[in-house]
Amino acid sequence: MKRIAHISDLHFGCTNPEVVDGLVAELNADRPDLIIASGDFTMRSRRAEYVQARAFLDRLVSPWIGVPGNHDIAYFALPTRFFRPFRRYRRFIDARTEPTFVDDEIGVVCLNTVRSWAWDADWSQGRLSHDQIARAEARLAAFPDNVFRIVVGHHPFIAPPWNAKARRVGRADTALAAFQRQRVGLTLAGHLHRHYSRFVEGSDVRTDACDAASGHRLLAVQAGSATSTRLRGMEPNAYNRIVVENGAATVTVRLWNGTAWEDAALTPEGL
Repeated sequence: MKRIAHISDLHFGCTNPEVVDGLVAELNADRPDLIIASGDFTMRSRRAEYVQARAFLDRLVSPWIGVPGNHDIAYFALPTRFFRPFRRYRRFIDARTEPTFVDDEIGVVCLNTVRSWAWDADWSQGRLSHDQIARAEARLAAFPDNVFRIVVGHHPFIAPPWNAKARRVGRADTALAAFQRQRVGLTLAGHLHRHYSRFVEGSDVRTDACDAASGHRLLAVQAGSATSTRLRGMEPNAYNRIVVENGAATVTVRLWNGTAWEDAALTPEGL
């Protein structure tokens, strides 16, 4: 059995200090086997924000792995955004933007979905390249057969239940087909600041690229914002507590109630 904490959209520079301290205390008391952070460590990629994010990570006793989000590259310094977009991320968070973790039970492949430019001018939206997907599939294939496979990105791999036509990460359908071929059990992402989760269906995947995915179930999970004051809808700060056991993942959403973290009530969308 492996216990994972999935946190996302921290947005240092726009956080509630009480929630930050509460999250550190919760994670250090719970001591998950691995903490997975799915992007947006900062609000505007400023140096002071990265210093705060690094200080938060240094307070955690469990090992962690993560990916950058679109807020982790420069918004206003255009030369930096285009030519050295991940300079501060590499300095303060991790020299790698696509790290891998593997032990005797789980294997994690991280994908950098952030783009510093976009043809449609909306560079806040993410995209995967064909080369990234191919490399990810090769990394997944190299894991031992018995490990439970997890893929992490910042932008959503599936649309939210309240908007089935919402934009997903670019080439999500191709990526999901590759993940299913490699028997990935779980994808984790953030970006929308709201939790939702469901099993990937045929309509989510490029069927012509999914010949080896028959019968495999892939659960896609989104996280709310763990510490940011930029909340969406009525959802408070939240993170996901995940248990991987016997080839399956169980997800519990933990919500900040104003003074402490507590389990969310189950909804019709379920987990």
